[in-house]
Parts: sequence; structure tokens; C-alpha cells
Amino acid sequence: MNHFSTDIKADFPIFNSSDLIYLDNASTTQKPSKVLEEIDSFYKETNANVHRAIYSIGNEATRRFESAREKVAKFINAPSSKEIVFTSGATESINLLARSLVSNLEPGDEILLSAMEHHSNIVPWQMMAEKFKVKIKYLPINKIGELDLNNSEQYFTSRTKIVSITHISNVLGTINPIEDLAKMAHKVGALFISDGAQGVPHMQVDVAKLGCDFYAFSGHKMLGPTGIGV
Repeated sequence: MNHFSTDIKADFPIFNSSDLIYLDNASTTQKPSKVLEEIDSFYKETNANVHRAIYSIGNEATRRFESAREKVAKFINAPSSKEIVFTSGATESINLLARSLVSNLEPGDEILLSAMEHHSNIVPWQMMAEKFKVKIKYLPINKIGELDLNNSEQYFTSRTKIVSITHISNVLGTINPIEDLAKMAHKVGALFISDGAQGVPHMQVDVAKLGCDFYAFSGHKMLGPTGIGV
């Protein structure tokens, strides 16, 4: 086990010259050499404005950018790379959705969250709900930290227009039944969003199978650079 741990740590320069023990990966991950080398390579070899230049390094910068979009689409099994929207992280992704979607709702419509959500999946909805006079409901959790869906009909109603639930809780580690929740949301005509900031780093994610309308996550929680999200 120690040999395995040493091999893994060798991929991360931050561990090379210290006895650092890092246990805060749910917050943000360290960056392996391969990621740092790719970032360094881009700025040294092809730094240019993406989609705004037709000279050689401009074309190469755009190619790398779009290649990354295609890789992400394949990684989460999105039907098309055109469905991949780059943001600064899951927080901005959810804020973008809240500001885009809630303005289309009517006063009295409902947004359904859960009691285990990260603030990034609560505060944006609260702000927009207050602005547009929309109601927020929260799915409760039971004694073992799982969603209590025993009386789901009380929460998934004809007034429910948006459902936004975390895939995996960053506090509890609970893995929520996203595929089932998406079906419940769609049954009442609601859009379904999942905060996948903890989901993508820890499991294979197939957004087509999950049936979600939107899935948000951050690069910095899965060994990628800070400031990148989908």
C-alpha cells in the first residue's frame, strides 16, 4: 500500500519536496504533472485568442479549445460537444442556470432543492426566487443521510418547474439516485439539474443515462486547473 501511495504522489510536484499529507480533495485537488505540463505548453506554444484569429497559433489555440470540449462530451457521454458550455466552475454554472431559467417562471411556481445541497446550489436559487416571487421547497433527508422520498408527491407537484439536486454530497458522501429523481421531475414537467462537482471526480458519469437536463461540475475538484467548469 505504501508503494502504491508513493507512486501516486510522484505524479504531483507539490509532494516532491515535502512530507505534505493532503486530505482536502473534496474541496480542491492537487494538480498532477501532466496537467501542469499541458497548461505550460499552451502558454509557451499556442497562446492566442480562441475563435478570434486565423493565423497559425490562433488556429491551434482554437483547435485545442474545441478538442477539450469534445473530450469532455465523450467523458460524460453528452450527445454532442455543442452541449458542453465552459464556465469558471460549478458555482458559476448553477448561477448561470438560475439567472437564465427562473426569469421564465410565474409567481407561485416552485423550485425543488434538497436539505443536503452545497450553498452553490442554494443561494443562487434563493436570490432569484425572491426576485421573481417563486417558492423553494426542500426534500428532507433521513437519519442515515439519504433523501427521504417516502412522500415525494408532496414535493414533486404541478407547480414544480425546476429541480436541482446534488449528485454526491460533499459533506455526507451520500450518492443520490439522480436517474430516478430526473424521471420524477420530468413526470411533473420540471427541468432537472444536478450539481456534479463531487460526482464526476468519483464515478463514471453518463448524462444521457442519468436523464438530467443540466449537469454542472468543476475541473479543480478532478485534478484539473482552477477556473474551469462545465
